[in-house]
Amino acid sequence: MYMSKCHLLTFKKMFKTLAVSAARFAILSTKSASKCLINTIPKPTVSQLLPQSNRSLCSIVTSNLQQKPLLQPLPQISNEITRTLTKYSFRKGKRKSQKKALKRFYRLNWGIWIRTKAGRHRKLWKKSSARKRRLRQHVFCNATQSYMLDKMVGEYWRRPKYYVDDPYEPYHTREEFPITAMKPRPYFPKEEQ
Repeated sequence: MYMSKCHLLTFKKMFKTLAVSAARFAILSTKSASKCLINTIPKPTVSQLLPQSNRSLCSIVTSNLQQKPLLQPLPQISNEITRTLTKYSFRKGKRKSQKKALKRFYRLNWGIWIRTKAGRHRKLWKKSSARKRRLRQHVFCNATQSYMLDKMVGEYWRRPKYYVDDPYEPYHTREEFPITAMKPRPYFPKEEQ
């Protein structure tokens, strides 16, 4: 069927108007008080959607347009993972530490948190020895994650811990970085020539 440019432009306008009204209808139908709001919006008629010249070309049934919504509202599914944090405990009104954060991560005294790599126990039969060695190593969390983990644990876990035969003892200080250095840097005066 051959259509002129004029008819195509008319169909584009009609489709745009229909899409805008359908989007407005879908937005309003998802809200809680949508039943009250939908009645206040005037329903578009065929004469508003289509110009006089193209009404015969379109097969829109007006009864379906006014009875059924064009877009069904989607159910509100939240895929966002949340971890509830007790800010005020029931007995003492104190902030509680997250047990999962303490189980999966370890805090070094200079403020960074470390963790093991994911999948270090899974399907080892098909991993190379170099990859298995890398999986046994610990990695740093970044600054954002360390800040978040600091908020997830209490003051007790943020304080330095001193254990007997601690395997992490060499890593608790970071003297080579000026911000995390605890000891003052040695002073070497310039040699006179």
